[in-house]
Amino acid sequence: MLLLGACSDDAPPLTDATSLKCPRPGDLPFRLESTGFQVADNAMLAKNDPRVKDEASDTIGNPGGPVASLYLPNEASPSPMPISYRGTKARTNPTGGLFAVPLPGENVSLWTYDTEWHSIGRTKTDDNGAYELPDTGFVAPNGTPVYAMLEADGDCMEHYTYLMPRGSKIIVTDIDGTLTESDNEQFMQFSDETYVPKQMGHASEMLNAWSQKGYPIVYLSARYHLYRNETRSWLRDQMFPVGPLVTEPTLQDASTYKTLWLNRLIQDFGWVPVAAYGNADTDIAAYANAGIPKNITFIVGPLSGTGGTQPIDNMDYASHTSSFIAAQPNNQ
Repeated sequence: MLLLGACSDDAPPLTDATSLKCPRPGDLPFRLESTGFQVADNAMLAKNDPRVKDEASDTIGNPGGPVASLYLPNEASPSPMPISYRGTKARTNPTGGLFAVPLPGENVSLWTYDTEWHSIGRTKTDDNGAYELPDTGFVAPNGTPVYAMLEADGDCMEHYTYLMPRGSKIIVTDIDGTLTESDNEQFMQFSDETYVPKQMGHASEMLNAWSQKGYPIVYLSARYHLYRNETRSWLRDQMFPVGPLVTEPTLQDASTYKTLWLNRLIQDFGWVPVAAYGNADTDIAAYANAGIPKNITFIVGPLSGTGGTQPIDNMDYASHTSSFIAAQPNNQ
């Protein structure tokens, strides 16, 4: 059922879009139940500090089995539970990529498309700008976005759910210095939201080659949760395949945090990495800690080939794609 919500005579016409480009989708294909900020201070914040710093959880796991939201505490184990849509609505100034000021008391609704647009729940942000809808009963198909709309101004952020059975074969990859040209690319964007991080040579073509063979991509990054909006947008705009995005809640040891999540993927969910990509010693350590063989651990950059890993030469994935990936079977 299409939820029309509140509208006025001067409301823009509905578009025929079947997807949204977050965080600023423009005119919408559905009507939100409210418009305008509920809290006057938030309106002033959004005007003065327009950079969107939203977060939206991804949830991964087994159908009918254990699942884990990216917000799962480090000490907790995945377990069977309803899919919870949790996130944050926040803003900062154009140069403040590492900071976020919350938007409390604002209406947030969740929307998804399946032959028509549906609203699957609605709530308000708390004092920290956070929202959660834990009991919608809705589970989106793998790779289908659920958009968390800030009704005040129509901004959005995507939630994804990926439920795959034990034994599923996956590709795991780091982002910074692995898919970007160097670790410094993210720092450039921290202080300038218009900066577009440069891509490592043929990185998107490499992951799309895996995706076209039927292998899901898991993005395992040491980036913070508060950098999810920029990360999702960059992956989309650079034409990387959609996949679960695992990020860190706060500054932690990268190898420890990545090992934690790799163990969840491999031990709790029973997924099987067939290739793992990285550039840093923390990637090498985490992949080794999780038992990923060195002959499918591919390292790019100055540490290429370190410790028995497989080198990606010349900061470019073209040869690797045309040789190694081309020789791999389709994932049935």
